[in-house]
Amino acid sequence: MVRDRGARPSRTRSSIWDESDSETEWSAPQLSHRFTIETFMDLLTNAVESIQTGVEDYGVASRPRLLSAVRNIHAGVLLLYKEALLRRSPAGSNEALIKSRVKFVPDSKGGIAVVGVGVKTVDAHQILERFKDLGIITDTKLLAEITRVRNEVEHYYPKITQDALRGVIASAFLIIRDFAPRELGEQPRDLLGQDTWNAMLTANELYQVERADCDSALGRVSWESDTLSSGVGKIRCRECGSDLLQPLDAVVALTDVVLSCRACGAEVGAEEFVPAAIEEALSWDAYVAVKDGNDEPYGTCPSCGLESYVLGEGSCAYCGETADRECARCHRAIPLNEMGSAPLCAYCDHLMSKDD
Repeated sequence: MVRDRGARPSRTRSSIWDESDSETEWSAPQLSHRFTIETFMDLLTNAVESIQTGVEDYGVASRPRLLSAVRNIHAGVLLLYKEALLRRSPAGSNEALIKSRVKFVPDSKGGIAVVGVGVKTVDAHQILERFKDLGIITDTKLLAEITRVRNEVEHYYPKITQDALRGVIASAFLIIRDFAPRELGEQPRDLLGQDTWNAMLTANELYQVERADCDSALGRVSWESDTLSSGVGKIRCRECGSDLLQPLDAVVALTDVVLSCRACGAEVGAEEFVPAAIEEALSWDAYVAVKDGNDEPYGTCPSCGLESYVLGEGSCAYCGETADRECARCHRAIPLNEMGSAPLCAYCDHLMSKDD
């Protein structure tokens, strides 16, 4: 059942594609062909109903319905993305742009055509790759936040609450607000219906107020590390998954700072949140470093033992320890993963221990 669709225009073939339609101002890129109304409505309707159901589940707020809300919101956004690709698939291509596999075949003019193969559609990674190739714009960071919660919520957050998931609704709201009119020529309120859109609007407004409060409180802490400062606002509560954490007291020493979750009240000390914040801030750099065979940007501090020693800053974000990076024996740079043997590299430390 399609829930409240508001005052959405009638979807005849002419009202979808005719630029002169008085009810809908079409601004999306021009298409090379027209799809059947059945193909068009199936994918778009599935997207709309997934989002509507997700928002409805969010409003019920029981744990099973909140889990369902995350799944439905995530699926609905990806379906909207597939709709954008479907509309750009060339005529006669078997919807090539939304198919996971494609093949190249001769066309009737002696050239090469791309044709979709099978029924499996593109996954999130393929969608974003094709968006990049086609110049389709969306906020990938917001999508990544929704995807992360979708992947983790069932296993890692035992105390999931409505307040904890407000950020998911807010991220989806911001994605749809920009993507629907720009890439689909659809007004979000008409597309989703007044009730659903208003619920998302309210959730986003509440989230942005709370986000600003948390950022302001975090900004009053004297973080000794720029990396820590940039990552601490991205970590999530280990109990409910909310990203709205704020310090109980902003004027204490860094090692005494305790963050409290605004959604469920869970608290976390610096020994736990500092390494998590460093990981958040440097996760992409760490991935690139491993891929390229370089030193990781952070590692174990030889003093406190936490994964909070930031290579680029030359110190630990938790305890402030600075370690010698040059081996006192061979004078070569000590790799980050050998900092525990400073002031010697691991090889020289091994040799010296044998001499003992």
